[in-house]
Amino acid sequence: MTINRRDVLVRAAQVTAAAGVLTAGLGPGPVASAVPRRESAHPVPTTGRPETRAWGELRRRLSAAAALHQPGGDAYRRLAAPDNQRYAGVLPAGIVACATERDVQVCVRWAREHGVPLTPRSGGHNYAGYSTTRGLLVSLRPMNSVRARGRILAVGGGATNSDVYAARAANLYFPGGRCPGVGVAGLTLGGGLGFNDRKWGLTCDRLLETRVVLADGTLVRAADDENPDLFWACRGGAGGNFGINTGFVFDAIPVGRQTATVFDLTFRIEAGVRLVGLVQEILDADSTGDFDIRVGFKHPGTRHGPVISVLGQRLGDEKALRALLAPLLRLGPTKQFIEQRGFWAAQDHLMEKPGTPACMASKSLVPNRRLDEETVDTMVEWTRAWRPGAAGSPGYVTLFAMGGSCAVPGQGETAYPHRDATFVIDIGTHWKPGTPEHAVQSLLVRTRGLHRTLSRRLETSAAYVNFPDPDLRDWQSAYYGPNYRRLTEVKHRYDPGGFFRYGQAIGTRNR
Repeated sequence: MTINRRDVLVRAAQVTAAAGVLTAGLGPGPVASAVPRRESAHPVPTTGRPETRAWGELRRRLSAAAALHQPGGDAYRRLAAPDNQRYAGVLPAGIVACATERDVQVCVRWAREHGVPLTPRSGGHNYAGYSTTRGLLVSLRPMNSVRARGRILAVGGGATNSDVYAARAANLYFPGGRCPGVGVAGLTLGGGLGFNDRKWGLTCDRLLETRVVLADGTLVRAADDENPDLFWACRGGAGGNFGINTGFVFDAIPVGRQTATVFDLTFRIEAGVRLVGLVQEILDADSTGDFDIRVGFKHPGTRHGPVISVLGQRLGDEKALRALLAPLLRLGPTKQFIEQRGFWAAQDHLMEKPGTPACMASKSLVPNRRLDEETVDTMVEWTRAWRPGAAGSPGYVTLFAMGGSCAVPGQGETAYPHRDATFVIDIGTHWKPGTPEHAVQSLLVRTRGLHRTLSRRLETSAAYVNFPDPDLRDWQSAYYGPNYRRLTEVKHRYDPGGFFRYGQAIGTRNR
C-alpha cells in the first residue's frame, strides 16, 4: 500500500505517547518546549585553536562515557578521517565522541564561549567535505541506538544504515540508503533516496519527530505539534544548518512477511538508449511503487571498458518481476542475477559493499521529464569516451528512479522540493589519494562538461543536496528551489548568528 504524507500525520497522532517513551532515553538534557526569542546573535567562531586550559575545561564538562580526542593516537585518526579522502587533509583541532545529548550541548556551548568553529558528524559521507573542520568535530557515532515500540523506531543521531538494518528483530523498516556507513541523520535531513522510496516515500517522509541542539545549546523537539517550522526544515533542508540532530523518530513499515525479488544485471554500453527507454516504460506502468531501479553507466578505468549495471528490486514474487523485466532480458545481459528473497535478505543484496577509501567528486541533476534518446546517447558516448588517465580512475553516470510515493507530497510540504522528479542523476569520478593535480583536474573537467550538457538538454539546474557540489554556483535554487526563502527564515529564527555554517549553509551567499 502506498502511504502518503497525510497517512503519516494520522500515524503521528496515534503514536505520540509511544514516541515520547522512546525519545526520553536518548539523553538526559531537558527539552525546551519552544524557542525563546533572542535579542542578540550568537558569537561567530573565529579560531580552531584555543588554549590547552580550554580543552581541559571541555573534557571536565563531558559525561564519563564521552571522550575528547586530540591529534595523535589511533582513535583520533579513525574519527577524523572522512569517507571522501579528497578532504582528508582537513583535520580538526579536537574531536568529541558524544555519548549523550548533554555532551552535544556541552560542545556547542563550549565552542561558542571560545570562538571555535564546530561541525557535527554522523557517518562522515558528505560528498563536499562539509562534515570536516579545523575546529571542533562533534562525532555522534556512539549515539547509534535503534529502539522499537509498536510501529515506531527511535534512532540515535549517530546511527548509520548498517545500524538500522542490523536491528531486525522488530521487523520494522523505513526507507534508507544502500551505503552501510551513511548516517541516518544526513540521509534524512537532505531527503533520503533508497530502493524503497517509490513505495514508501523518501526517508524524510517517514519522520515523525527529531530532537535538535540549537546554537545556544538548547535542546528542542521538532514535530508537527512543536516547532513545526523547524520540523519542516529538517525534512530536506540538509544537515548542519539549524542545529545538531541528536535523535529521530520514524513511522516504520512492518516487513516481517514481505518478500522481494532482487535483480542485478549487466549490459554492454551499446544497449544504453534502448535499455533506458524500456526502464522508463516499466516505471510508467508501475502504479504501486513496488518496482525500484538504479541504472549505472560506468567506465571502470580498466581495460574491461564501459558497461551498464542495472540493480533493483520488486516487492513480491519472482514470477511477476521476470514478466516485468522480460523486455530488458531480451537485450541480452552479459550478467544476470534474479532471486526472490525475504525482505531483509533482499536489502542485504542491494546494500553497497564497502570499498577502498578514495577521493571523489560528484555533480547531480534532478530532471522532471523523461530522458529522450539523444540525452541517453550523450551519456553512452561520454562513458565510452572516458579517459581514466594513468591512475585508472573511473567515470560514471547513475540514474536513481523517482516517482511513486516520492511525488505525493506537494513541493512546499517539506523542505525537499523535487517532488516531480523522474530521476536523480549522479555524475562523478573518483581517484586514488596522491594522484597528481593535473590528472585530477582532467577528471573534473570531463564531469563538469557532461553536467553542463545534460543540464542544457534537460533544461534544469536542479540538484540533490545530499550529493553536494562545492562548485555549484546557484546552489540555493538548485538544491531548494522556491523553498529556499522559507529555509532562510527558519535559519534566522533558530540560528540568528549563523553559528552553524559551512560552504553552502543556508543563508550563505555565493562566493
